[in-house]
Amino acid sequence: MIDIREVVEKSNLSNIMNKKWAAKRLTINLTSSEAQKLEQYCSMTGRPATDVIRELIRSLSTQEEKMSQTY
Repeated sequence: MIDIREVVEKSNLSNIMNKKWAAKRLTINLTSSEAQKLEQYCSMTGRPATDVIRELIRSLSTQEEKMSQTY
């Protein structure tokens, strides 16, 4: 039997994965209609909610971006 932990440790994937996902955990409160809409979208697209939310956050413009666009 193969122990996946051994495979991960031997291939050094654990360090790579920990660095890649060294992120801030966020908890959000959604209304039932918001949660339902997110679930429906994820079901339609086959994408996990985390990916959808990350993409939406990345699409937000910030004040710094707006200032750099004016110059």
